[in-house]
Amino acid sequence: MLNRKMRLTRAHFAPSGPEKRVASPHFSLSVRETPEKGGCAVVISKKVSKLSVGRHLLKRRALSVIAPWCSPTRVLIVYARPGAASLDYPALAKELTGLLERTLPR
Repeated sequence: MLNRKMRLTRAHFAPSGPEKRVASPHFSLSVRETPEKGGCAVVISKKVSKLSVGRHLLKRRALSVIAPWCSPTRVLIVYARPGAASLDYPALAKELTGLLERTLPR
């Protein structure tokens, strides 16, 4: 689980400045710098996994991969696409890490 300070509210999802978006076959990533409180979030719809158990598993796995990239100065949102639920953890971690490395400097 993410630290409470790093979780985003609904207000963070509304575009409020320049945003960088990148995509892969199973995920889409949105990054925006912010002078106020930032954090991370993962969005998984029912199109990705019908059962809540599958959505929560995918969300926990994705959050564990992106947690080191979370920062209080940026908003980082990962959107899962259909087919993401069928990935095993190493493939999911490799795909998300590749997106993050393309988008953010370490």
